[in-house]
Amino acid sequence: MLANLPSMTSLVRHRPAPAETGPALRALCEWTPPDTPGGGLHPGDLGWYLRYDDAAVVLWADADADPAAPVAVGFLDGPVLRVTAAPRADLAALSADAEDLLGPGQDWCDGLPMPGWAPEREESWSVMSWTPRPVSSRAEPVDADAAADRVLVQRSAFTGSTFTLERWRTMKRSPGGGLAVEALVRTPDGEPAAAATGWFAGVNRCGLLEPVGTRPEH
Repeated sequence: MLANLPSMTSLVRHRPAPAETGPALRALCEWTPPDTPGGGLHPGDLGWYLRYDDAAVVLWADADADPAAPVAVGFLDGPVLRVTAAPRADLAALSADAEDLLGPGQDWCDGLPMPGWAPEREESWSVMSWTPRPVSSRAEPVDADAAADRVLVQRSAFTGSTFTLERWRTMKRSPGGGLAVEALVRTPDGEPAAAATGWFAGVNRCGLLEPVGTRPEH
């Protein structure tokens, strides 16, 4: 009987502007477990995406909560809708609503159990745990003066990269910029050779080290 069917959560879908994504980032940090990234989206994924000044972020909230509480965050990464939901969120309701965001053809969703879909493979992660301590390294933090060299490494290490100095600036001034810690390694002659971006999600939360790249000549 229809009366015995479980009711779905009433959802409100928001499209916050890049400058208004603070609540989405805070929610992702809160939902990130201590051991591995949860769902299809880490706060660092969103922070890196915010290098685009027209980043299209989706924030779902529970319409019945007062105030409306975030229950999922996502964005379209090319043909992939990447989503992370709150623990114990109504995944069926989110999946039903997310279908409206997917176009025909090869579009698919990472992070939600879409009806009739099955993942081609399980995601694997390299997980490390350590106690911070001083180390000897030639790596230097990336500031505004070193940003051009950081961009040079990215474009050289990743074929087809569209990273630019302006996009680096856009990312750093976004609400996600404060989560990023970037390092640049130079050769003994001072030439930029490698770079990495690490993303914090809070104390006792799993961080993300991505992207990491080295110029091919090194």
